[in-house]
Amino acid sequence: MAADKGSISNTGEKKFNASAFLTQPIKYIRSLCGPEMPHYKLTYFGLKGRAEIARQLFALAGVEYEDKRITFEEWPALKSSTPFGQLPLLEVDGVIIAQSITIARFLARRFGYAGENDIDAAKVDGLADTFADYFTEQKNFFPVLIGRVPGDKDALYKEVYEPARDKYIPMIIEHFLKKSTSGFLVGSKLSYADLLLAEHVSTFQEFLPHNWDKYPELLAHRDRIQAIPALKKWLETRPKTPF
Repeated sequence: MAADKGSISNTGEKKFNASAFLTQPIKYIRSLCGPEMPHYKLTYFGLKGRAEIARQLFALAGVEYEDKRITFEEWPALKSSTPFGQLPLLEVDGVIIAQSITIARFLARRFGYAGENDIDAAKVDGLADTFADYFTEQKNFFPVLIGRVPGDKDALYKEVYEPARDKYIPMIIEHFLKKSTSGFLVGSKLSYADLLLAEHVSTFQEFLPHNWDKYPELLAHRDRIQAIPALKKWLETRPKTPF
């Protein structure tokens, strides 16, 4: 009979549980190490938004963290105490890390989702930086799309969002997805760049159902990534928010 998680042998040592290790390796290792693992606290609004990739990385790694969600009314009192006047923030044993991509990169490196070697890690980081450029170029569109600020949604779609989408997405497809033999953007393993792309595709499809009609490769990639069991479970059970 296979040993249960945390079972003790006759010598007083914990028996190795291969099934638990293969299913959620970080969580299993944490269970063996005891209480000395880092304490993580992620602070953001009650939205998916810019904290969602960090949450997905915690879910994939099976690592516990404090998911602190504040209201917009609470934010003004907290803003001046943050390094750059922005959220999300990640605290690791009380040390604060800011900026969403930096947080995702930090967690991905810790948990094994930043590339299998230095070359792959550089490619993953390059993709993340490219996503940041893409998001910046169309940043004035999304607040109007979701109704947070007034504006001409149709005009901004054609003048701001479509040019940015059609500039960056074909490059990602041609240079990464079409060259991949694994289904992942880089190498043979899931990375935080895959999470960034898949979550972006899902978010925009919710508001613009036909947005990806001419890019079926993105939908296939999204479906593949979000079918990963630990991630699928998180997506099904995470708090329901509009974006």
